[in-house]
Amino acid sequence: MNISEKSSIDKLIAYEDGWPCLNCRKSVWKIRIYVNEAAFAIINHTVFENSVITVILLNSMTLAAEKPEDEPAPEIILIDYIFLGLYSLEMVLKIIGMGFIFNKGAYLRDFWGILDFIIVSSAYFELYKVIEAKAAEEAAFLAGEEINQGGDAGALNALRAFRVLRPLRAITSIQGLRVIVVSIMEALPMLQ
Repeated sequence: MNISEKSSIDKLIAYEDGWPCLNCRKSVWKIRIYVNEAAFAIINHTVFENSVITVILLNSMTLAAEKPEDEPAPEIILIDYIFLGLYSLEMVLKIIGMGFIFNKGAYLRDFWGILDFIIVSSAYFELYKVIEAKAAEEAAFLAGEEINQGGDAGALNALRAFRVLRPLRAITSIQGLRVIVVSIMEALPMLQ
C-alpha cells in the first residue's frame, strides 16, 4: 500500500465547511498556496542562494572599507539601504516560502533564522532613528529653533554597530559553514 500525503491544493479542494463564501475563501487560499510554493521554489534555487552569498560578500567588503570613526558618506549610506532592501527581500521570501513561526520548518523555528531576523530587523531600528533625527531637524528648522547636531548620535552609532553582524548571515546561507560553526561551538567546552 502506497501512502502519500495530499498536496495543499488537494486538501483545499476536499475542504468543506458551513461558513459563507466558501468558494471565495478557497480561491484566495489557492492563490496563497501558489505564492507560498513559488517563494519556496525561489529560495531553494541555487541562483537565489548564490545571489544571497554574493550580496553578503559585497556587503562585507563595503563594511571593511568603511572607517567606523568617521561619519559614513552619503554614497555608503545609499549602498547600505540597497543591501538592507536585498536582505529584506530575502527574509520576506523565506517567510512566505517557509512560514513565519507555526509551520514545520518555519523561518523562526531555526536558530539561524532567528539570528537572520534580528540582524535585518536591527537595521530598521537604525533607519527609524535616522528618519526621526531628520524629522526633528526639519521641525526645528521650520520653527526657527536651533538645530541640535548629534543629539542622539550615540544611540545611532550603537545601532550602526549591528551592521557588523551582517557577515554572520553567511553562516545562515551556507550549510557547510553552519556545520563548522556548530562543531566549533560544541568543541569549545572540551578545550578547558
